[in-house]
Amino acid sequence: MMGTTSRVRGLERASEAPAVAGLRVLLWWLGHGLVLAVRCSAALRSQITRSLTVEISADDGPARHWDFDGQRRLVATSAGRAAAPDFAVRFSSSAHALHDLISPDAVDAIMRDRIDGTVRVEGNHLLLMWFRGLARKVVPIGGADPPRQALPGAYVAHDPAANGVEKIIIEPAVQRLDPQWTGGWQARAKLWVVQGTNGEPLREP
Repeated sequence: MMGTTSRVRGLERASEAPAVAGLRVLLWWLGHGLVLAVRCSAALRSQITRSLTVEISADDGPARHWDFDGQRRLVATSAGRAAAPDFAVRFSSSAHALHDLISPDAVDAIMRDRIDGTVRVEGNHLLLMWFRGLARKVVPIGGADPPRQALPGAYVAHDPAANGVEKIIIEPAVQRLDPQWTGGWQARAKLWVVQGTNGEPLREP
């Protein structure tokens, strides 16, 4: 009986080995690829605005975390779990992780599995979409972003023949508020920025 159980467990581990190896490779590629991409791309650096740690791991072993430096706009990566990640996605198995991470709808897949209990998402869920956007620059999985183009029929200039009931009133430029506009002067008195830039005395807060 013990021999049969050992053989079954051995077969299970053998069947899991390719998925574990595949996830390790994917996380390594994503980890070091993102570090290199951030160093080479000003657009990616501009998206790193805060310091935090992100972790992706599976219960059967593979794990990697990223340390984002919002001050220097850089990222570093290390294998293994983070001591105290700000955001983590933890899968029940490597096979499950590969299925979700390479899915064209990875965010939706992860969130569906979170409801099922096969994925644990810890931290601010909005960081998942942010990290996914960075990761797609390294592993371009999923549909490409639509090209940017001007909206058809954009209203860029006044058209007297336009079908609209509203009117665009263009007031002449003035240097000072109308003295009789008491409401405007009362509102201006509350704007410390306006008073300070004009050298006017400011009241105590």
